[in-house]
Parts: sequence; C-alpha cells; structure tokens
Amino acid sequence: MSKSGPGQEAAGRKQDSYKLELVGFAAGSERPKILVQALDRKNTALYSQEVGDDGNFALSADVLKRAHRVVIGAPDEKGSVRADASIGYRAEEFLSQIKNGRLALAESIWSRFHFHWTCVSGSVRVCRRRPWWFDSIISKASTVLARKNVLTNAIVSRDVSVSSSIERLSPSLNDLIYWPYRCYPVCLGTVEVYRRTCCCWPIVIDDPRIPDLIRDLEIYVERLPKFPKPKPGFPPPPPPPVGDPLRTPFFKGGAMNELAINATNDLQMLRTLPSDQIAQYIQSRAYLLHRLCSCGQASKVATGTIQPDGTFNICWLEPWRLLLVNCYEQYAYVVKQTIGNTTTTIYNGLTAGAWFSAGETPVLTTYNGNAFSCNETGTGDGDAYVFLDLIGDTESHELTTPNSTGWDRVAAPDATSGLLFPNPSASGHLRNLGGAVELTFNFSLGLRDPSIGAHYYRISICRADEDGNPIGTRHYQGDGLAWQKIVGADIVPESLGPNTVGGEANLYRIPYSDEPWTGTVRYHARVNTLQADLNVPVAADLASPAANHLITLELFDAAGQRLRPLGTPASGQSGTEVAKPFKYRRWFQPGGSMGDDTVEVPYAALTHLFCWDNRAPVADITRLVMDSDASDEECQFLHGPDNSTFAIEYRAYVPDQRFQYGHGIGWLRGLNASAANGGIGTLPTPLSPNNVGKPPAFPVNSGSNTFEHMLTRLDAPNPPTVLPRCSFAVTLTTYAKTTDGSNMNYPHAQETAAFALAID
Repeated sequence: MSKSGPGQEAAGRKQDSYKLELVGFAAGSERPKILVQALDRKNTALYSQEVGDDGNFALSADVLKRAHRVVIGAPDEKGSVRADASIGYRAEEFLSQIKNGRLALAESIWSRFHFHWTCVSGSVRVCRRRPWWFDSIISKASTVLARKNVLTNAIVSRDVSVSSSIERLSPSLNDLIYWPYRCYPVCLGTVEVYRRTCCCWPIVIDDPRIPDLIRDLEIYVERLPKFPKPKPGFPPPPPPPVGDPLRTPFFKGGAMNELAINATNDLQMLRTLPSDQIAQYIQSRAYLLHRLCSCGQASKVATGTIQPDGTFNICWLEPWRLLLVNCYEQYAYVVKQTIGNTTTTIYNGLTAGAWFSAGETPVLTTYNGNAFSCNETGTGDGDAYVFLDLIGDTESHELTTPNSTGWDRVAAPDATSGLLFPNPSASGHLRNLGGAVELTFNFSLGLRDPSIGAHYYRISICRADEDGNPIGTRHYQGDGLAWQKIVGADIVPESLGPNTVGGEANLYRIPYSDEPWTGTVRYHARVNTLQADLNVPVAADLASPAANHLITLELFDAAGQRLRPLGTPASGQSGTEVAKPFKYRRWFQPGGSMGDDTVEVPYAALTHLFCWDNRAPVADITRLVMDSDASDEECQFLHGPDNSTFAIEYRAYVPDQRFQYGHGIGWLRGLNASAANGGIGTLPTPLSPNNVGKPPAFPVNSGSNTFEHMLTRLDAPNPPTVLPRCSFAVTLTTYAKTTDGSNMNYPHAQETAAFALAID
C-alpha cells in the first residue's frame, strides 16, 4: 500500500516491484510489520509503503533518483520508520543490494522489527498519618535491634517477662506499619515507568553472598538515626520528634523505605537464624533478595496518567527482549501531580527502592501530605446520607454508643458506653477519650442534590445523665476551621466557618469530596475535652465518675433552615425546620458501606455518646519493704541474709478503675545495668490492672525478689557471681487508657526510689 504526500510520486505512476526476504524466518511464524520509505536530504518521506504479507513492495526508479536514503524497518505510530528498529541504505547502494529482484535481510536485522505490547498496571493512593505515628515508627525502627538482643539472649530467660510485660504497652513495629488508617485514591497525576534488568542465582545454604549482605546491613544500620533505647522493666520513653519524617531514611520520595524500616530487625534475624532458614527468610523479602542480585541501570520506558478511580494502565510497543537464564525485569514508578504551574513528585519508587516484578499489580502508597486525593470526605453513590466516620484516626464503629432515642439523646448507657474498642485489638480495649478529639463525618454527594440542598452542618455537645438524656448547657462548636484548597495554580486556605445564616449561628460549610481539597486537615470538628464547662468541676472528689457526653450533628440548607429526614419527628427547636429525603446513619460494624454496616437513625439529628476522663494516673511509692518491715526513711541501706526479700509499698491507680491499662514495677542495679548481666528485673504486680491503694484505701505491698536474685551478676560464659552489695533504683509506672482516637500510646505516671542492698 502506497501513500502520497508533499513531494511523493503521484498515485498510479509505474513502479518497480521487489521482494523482501527474511532469512531464517520460519513458516507459520508471525511476520513483523515492515515499512519501506524513501527519504530526501531533509529526511522528508518521498514515498512510503508497507511490505505485504508475501514480502512484496514497489519503489519506482524516479523516486530512487530523487531519494537520499532508503530505510526499511518497523513503523511507529506516526507512520514513519522507527530509528531503533530499522536498516538504512544510501539510495545509490539500495539497488546494489537487490539480487534477482529480491532484498535479503539477516535474522539479526529483521528480528529487531518484531514489536509487541508491554503493559503495567496498578493503583496510587495517599495515606494520611498523624505526627505521632511517624515519630513512633521511626523510633521503633531505630531501637528494635537492642530490644531483640534482649529477648533473644538465652541467659536472660528468667526475666523474659520483664520485657514482654512492658512491650505490650506500646505497639510493635509490625503493629505500627499495619496500624488502622485511611488511604484514599490519587485520581490526578502522571505515572512514569522505569525498568531495570536483574540477574540472580538461587540462594544456597552457606551462600557466600549472605555474609556480604550482613556486612552491608551492618553499615546501613550504623548510619540510621540513633534514639535512646528503652530499658526492660521501665516504660518506653516517648519517641523523640523527628522533624520532617519524609526526609529521614525510613521514608524516601514520599514512600516507605522497606529496607530502612526493617534493617535492624533483619540484621538481627540474619545473625541468629539457623543457616538452613536464612535462604527462606531472604527469599520472602524482595527488598533483601534484590541486594543479592546484579541489576542494571534503570531507564524510563513509558509515561501514563492516573484514572479517576486511582488506577493506571500503561502500555507501549517495543521489540522483543531476550533475557539470560536467571535474569528478570523489574519496574519502579514515579508519580507526579501538577497544580497550576507547579509539579510535585508525590511518590518516587526509585529513591525508595520499591521495585516490582513484571505482571505484578502494585499499590503505590505515598505519605506526602501535599498529595491530592479523591473522595476523602464522602461518596457519590447517589444516596443522600451522613454518618460519623472517624474519631481521630479510629473508625466510628469502634465507639460503643447506645442507640439514639431522640434527636439529642440515646438509650441508657452502661459501664462500657462511650468508650473505644469494644473488642480487644492492637489499639486497646474499652479506652476512654481525652485531649483534643477530632471528628470526621462522611457527607455523601447526594446531600447536595437540589431536592435536599444540605449546605451547612453544626456540632453541639452537652452532658448526659445516667439515662442518656441531655443535661446542663448545650455547647456549640465555634472554633475557626479552614481546609486547604487548590485554586488555579495555588493552594489556599478556605474557611468553613463558623457562619451565621438565617439567624442560626455556628454553622460550617460542608466540604464536599468532589472539590479539590488537599493538605492534612480533614476533620469537621475538634472537640476540646479539657474545656472546663464540658467536665466535672475541678474541685470534684477523685471518686467522681467519668463524664458521659452527647455530641450532636445537625444539617442546614443555604438559607440556614434546619433539615430533618423525611418521616422523622420534628426536633422542636426554635427556627425553621424542613423535612428532606436523606438519612442520618450510624456506623456500627466494620465496613462502612450503605449495606449492613450502617443503621438508619430515624430522628431530626445524629447523636452519639462519648465518655471522656482527662484525670491523670497516679504512681506513688510510699515505703520500701525488707521481708515484712516497711520504712519511709529517705536513705535506706538494707542488709540481711541472701534469702531476705525486697518489695515496695505503693499506690497505683487512675480515678476511674475502668481506665487503668496496668501498672508495673521495675528495678535497675548500679551503673550500666542490662538484662544480659542480670542488672534489670521486676517485682511481681499480681493486682494489675486493678487500682491499688486509691484513697481511702491503704497502700499495698508488691511481690518481692530475694537479695540473692537482685545481686546476682550474670557473666556468661562464666558462672554467675553474687555481688556483696550494690545500689539500686526501683520505678513504679501506672498506665492509663486515655486516647484522642489518634495517638494510641498509653499515658503514664511514674515514681522512682533509690536504695542499696547488701548480703551479710
């Protein structure tokens, strides 16, 4: 088939016919598409023709006279010959290659004309995390080696409970990585695809590459940030602030760096695992396996766009590639978003070392706070509804709120009502609220339909009595609230409220999810549970119960008219109230869909019950106890036989016993003590997690250790030795359950006492 164009031969002119022979081409194989072009000195096509399935093509003598070159090769999408898959002749040399009207091409030449589609697919999401999560995960990743050293050292088996009892008070590294959180699709941006070729021989027992890997990890770990390491038997210190976590080795290019996060733990495992298990350990972790392989330089092979649902499907034509035995290809991705004239890289898999195999469907996760996502605050499924979505970072089905019995009240609460986590989990069990609690609602896009016209919301709070009814003064949230929004080429704050419309005050505009919101502030109300008028009086007795509160959401239209669902009773409040076709719903079990996971609340507003208690835990060492004798002397030097016992008299409680997570007592011997040398231990606390010694009750004695136990120094491989005397410190720690729904650490109070022991 011929084409005509500027300077090309007119259609119908007599042409000379030739046949293209592909040497080595097997009958029945797929023949590559081949294009013949005659080009002038400016590389303008004088004539183009696709070679037929029988190898025939035509090229007139007149064209050859005017041509500078003749090129033969694979066609591109623009109808030209691909430069990387072609062979070229000077025009005067072309005819010299013709033998009996046939032009022969060697297999090494024409095999490059074979092109095929290569595709990659996956999805992009952004995960919003709070600063405490980044601080905790970085601290854990930096100190886990020391903790593992303690727990895997056989000589401290007698005190394994020392560490395990304290370890459970803070999430493990693995718990933190998979901590419950929300991720949202990134629906706007480009994806750059990079590829590299790696060659790797199978791992064998005592593989000589493994010592090299261990040395590499040792060097890598040595360069990681160093944080204070917690001592077994004592509460873990709060993680130090790390500044911008995305600039640490643990997060690269907006993505989590698996190698850095797991390096200290992987190094410990490779040092201690039996040789026959090391290969399996490495093979199950791609980021380690890659380091045993030889990989070439990465090159960009394609670029595509992200679809509205956050997925991408990118395909390109390329020649067949032959790989050597034990070689394979890997892909990494770079995701960019352009807002106005500013382009931001939100995910860089090259710098994060995130490589995926061909055919894998990766989920590219960015933690970049500037990433623009979709549908974070509501859905567009056509239905009109609203429900409480998040309490901090906690999904609202974890709240044990009673059923609503009116627009502003609930059924009579019990001892577990208003608490988070009715089922034990990594996040805790039946935890009370405290601090600043952020509430996020799910407003469906259907609420904006003109038949409903929901434009504003309002949040109010009041105390609840023992029957779940509101009492006292109703407090309306009135703090300023602004979200970040993309406006043209800029990201600017947009105030949501408070507004006064139609005589109704403290209204906030509903930020619907199809607007270009960005940034990390995505809550609809921030309830300060420390506010004086929301709590029991400051002078209240410590025995006063924690306070239950009712938090109510109302909706209003653009004119400030209160909206209630059709078929529900009027609230009876002042102002105009109109019935509209929407529903208030309550999320009561995991899932959060409009199916069996939420239930309709048939009232004029949406009310949940919360229980908060901001009172601090108490840890008080009242006396030191030798055998049965207790003393409150400031300086105590205790001596006696080796079977003498040491204990403490103490108080450990929280004002409401329901909210004590537990308490523990740890002791530390002398200078540079460790569990490995027997210098750290615990005193039994059989009453934990119950309150101990809360007034008017008296303090109680802890469990005890013998002097011999506390003064025994472990010097493996040498036999243990009993020190004649030494100084000690003993620490009591009481943990409370209080949480804001985001920070899942346990607040604690502690007290330390110093003393000395000697064996007569």
